[in-house]
Amino acid sequence: MPTSIAILGASGSVGSTLAAHVLRSQVLEPCDRLQLVGHGSPTSEGKLLSTRIDLLDAFDDSRVEIEVVPKIIDVDADIVVVSSGVGLSPQCTNRRDMGTVNRSIFESIAEQCAERVPQALFIIVSNPVELAVHIFSSKLDRKRVIGMGAQQDSLRFARAIAKDLGISRRDIRASVLGEHGQAMVPLWSSVEILASNPTRLDSLNQLKEKSATVPLRERVAALQTQARQFLDSRNIAEAYEAARDALPDARIFVEPFITAHCLHSTPNATSNATLHCIAAALTNDRRRVHGQVRLEGDVLDLHGTCGIPVTLSRDGWRPELLDWLGSGEKQLLVDAVDSIGDFMSAILSQPPIRREALAEPIAYDANSTE
Repeated sequence: MPTSIAILGASGSVGSTLAAHVLRSQVLEPCDRLQLVGHGSPTSEGKLLSTRIDLLDAFDDSRVEIEVVPKIIDVDADIVVVSSGVGLSPQCTNRRDMGTVNRSIFESIAEQCAERVPQALFIIVSNPVELAVHIFSSKLDRKRVIGMGAQQDSLRFARAIAKDLGISRRDIRASVLGEHGQAMVPLWSSVEILASNPTRLDSLNQLKEKSATVPLRERVAALQTQARQFLDSRNIAEAYEAARDALPDARIFVEPFITAHCLHSTPNATSNATLHCIAAALTNDRRRVHGQVRLEGDVLDLHGTCGIPVTLSRDGWRPELLDWLGSGEKQLLVDAVDSIGDFMSAILSQPPIRREALAEPIAYDANSTE
């Protein structure tokens, strides 16, 4: 049977970039389908029709069927990528704002998906990713819902370490758990160099030792203050330079913040991390990816939404047991779950914003850890 992937919010910068990444990667075979899904407005449908032709001009050699689906209720897919919602803007400046606005959007989309494609695998891109995963998991099989934020953060951590060691990211494995935000937990104990090299291993151990001299939260807070000062004076290069001088575990908190400040979006990094999840699900080769999932005691007796390592298939996710974590790292993960829970409770305790009060609400255009 042909495989079908649907991208909700395909008219936004993240959704349209993801479509190009999917086609370029050749994870889909001839006669498979890529659905570009709108939200029912003529403007959205017109943009998607034009996007379809542009993608065909670029990638039609692969013979993948590219379809425009004007409304979510008409989706028919094995994998549904959710990149719908309001992103960062001058009127929506942080995760709390996004959560308040996007709550009703997530609920509406989840209800339509539960009616139309309940057996699909759902990969959540929209932010706040933990809130979206929580809402979708309330209306669908939670084992079929995963957020890609932890994979993006893990790739950033691996890149930062690889940069400092002077090697390729493909030679590094690293895990970031917890929140796709300020409560993320980069794990030095997870870092592996795949190509054996004593000199590189010594350098890695030096990074680990240096990171232990000052608590991560202190280093992140100081770096964020410095970056904000540079951004306030429009010294973008200096802000990035300050981040590059920091250790990898602090750098991954601040570089995305600088990027989001300038672009309001990280479309290529987000698309790449999402593609990792799609490829893992399609190949079903038990490769490790990372994702935000709703836990009900599956791991370390944790209850709540949290980023963890998982294996992924079309049928859903399976957790890694995490018995290799040290006691301090386990406590950091527990604290992250509590922080995420408090964040979501603050949003869900308020009356939802009516969707009809939003203008053109679901062409998602941002992905930020701020």
